[in-house]
Amino acid sequence: MARIIRVGGSSSETSWHEALKDLRADDVLMLGPGFYYLPQGLTLTDITIKGTGSVPEDTTIEGYISVSDDSRYVTLENLCINTSTDNNSLFVPVESDGYLTLRNCFIKGNGTDTAAIAVNGKVTVELYSTKVINGSVSMYENANFRLEMNDSEIDYKSDKYCALALEGQGTAIINNSNIHGSINTFTKTNAELDINNSEADYILLHGQTWMNMLNSTVRAKDDSCLYLSDDCWSNIMNSKFNGGVYIDKKTRTIIQNCTINRMVVINEAKVTMSNSTVTAHSDFQDQSSCEATRVSFMGNMDYEYFLALSGNAHLRGHDLLLHPNGADLAIQDEAKLHTNVIADKGEKLSVECDKRPNVYILGVQWTAKRK
Repeated sequence: MARIIRVGGSSSETSWHEALKDLRADDVLMLGPGFYYLPQGLTLTDITIKGTGSVPEDTTIEGYISVSDDSRYVTLENLCINTSTDNNSLFVPVESDGYLTLRNCFIKGNGTDTAAIAVNGKVTVELYSTKVINGSVSMYENANFRLEMNDSEIDYKSDKYCALALEGQGTAIINNSNIHGSINTFTKTNAELDINNSEADYILLHGQTWMNMLNSTVRAKDDSCLYLSDDCWSNIMNSKFNGGVYIDKKTRTIIQNCTINRMVVINEAKVTMSNSTVTAHSDFQDQSSCEATRVSFMGNMDYEYFLALSGNAHLRGHDLLLHPNGADLAIQDEAKLHTNVIADKGEKLSVECDKRPNVYILGVQWTAKRK
């Protein structure tokens, strides 16, 4: 039978150490404001722990927590977990088959490559109104996961490590959340990633990842703020990319109603674009192909070409808007451009091309030149 155990400073309440000695399945620990020490960590089975302070930091557990192999669930609410040692703040083992739920929690890692929340095994991880700092949330190779992240934040900017790591197989759903750092999948990843109304610094996808992205922003201005590789499939709508989108290998990508600063597509990647804008530079190489409808390809003074095709790349356009802004268009090697263009009257276009028959542009005056 479930018990409610109140832990705090009052003489009528149980002490922290007494409560830990007599924990039973389905117990609910109600922790009063204060600091609770776990120098050797704590392993929980079917337990709910709730802080009763006004904010999570009012009730702070100094230490780290693990989920037992046979636990059905562990629920933490309105708590702060502060880990100052080289341990995971929260650890889920390979043998697990259950739930880890955090509501209105504040998780502090130790700022190293040790994940703040480390997930293995079969598990559903729920993060609601929760903030994780100084450490990653990591689903490892043996994980069979479902991650639901709502109104939450991960703050772990690092040049070496990602903020949200998705390996193994499963589904990650990120809603109304903020990632300060990168979201990564890996060569062995087999996962669905849904990002809605959220922001991240970087998104770097490998393996077999299916990504749906809606009303979201990737903030970094680097060349690869979004990197799609291997066998990833992506459906991206109503989103903004402040830096470069880099797409390679055998990826398949749909981009709708998006704004992208610059884009590079190589290898055998295939891209379908509609109602979108690339504001600085677009480059298609190798065997890549693009089907573009009502897309604006623009240039600026930072790049010689606002649009460049090389190798055997092929761009087929429908009702494109081309705004060179002083830059040229380059069609090199065996690459081909076939499009009709919607443009202002009198606008001229300079096309650097190796083979004039490979260039078909209807709707704007253009001149061919060799480099």
